[in-house]
Amino acid sequence: MMKSFATFFCLALSVSIYQPPVTESKRLHFGQCSLTVNLQEIRDYFSEIKHIIQAEDTITDTRLLTESVFHGIQAEESCCFLRHLLRFYVETVFKHHTPSSSLIERRTSSLANSFLSIKRDLQQCSMQFKCHCGEESKVRMQEIHNAFENLDLNVAAVKAIGEVDFLIHWMALSHQD
Repeated sequence: MMKSFATFFCLALSVSIYQPPVTESKRLHFGQCSLTVNLQEIRDYFSEIKHIIQAEDTITDTRLLTESVFHGIQAEESCCFLRHLLRFYVETVFKHHTPSSSLIERRTSSLANSFLSIKRDLQQCSMQFKCHCGEESKVRMQEIHNAFENLDLNVAAVKAIGEVDFLIHWMALSHQD
């Protein structure tokens, strides 16, 4: 009995000492819209599949997301641009992607769910008239849509998923407190 109590005590102590790493959500600002996003979680989902997805991307002369796409978006239009970009990913990119493995399927599903959650928060801002849509964000989204539609749908989806790091980088650098 004493042995089982000691085993139980050691197990309980080790469980209470171990704390899984906490990923912290950040407050991000897109124009007048402010929301909480766990960028580290999104980075982790993407980093698990980044090399596989990017290796599957056989079209090297076309890019959907570039740094210049994001640099042209003014702060007051960033909410609108992000809302439309996330809708594009959720409703078009992930829908047309055929995962090459169960890991890719799980992680792209996790990315889609994260994007959907942020998109819902941005939709709330839009309903409160805090999400200004100007000409620049419309033009940039049209360019992305055109580039996507000029490729085979699954090839385009792979390319778009492989470029998520540009989106994460833009969100992290441009809009944190």
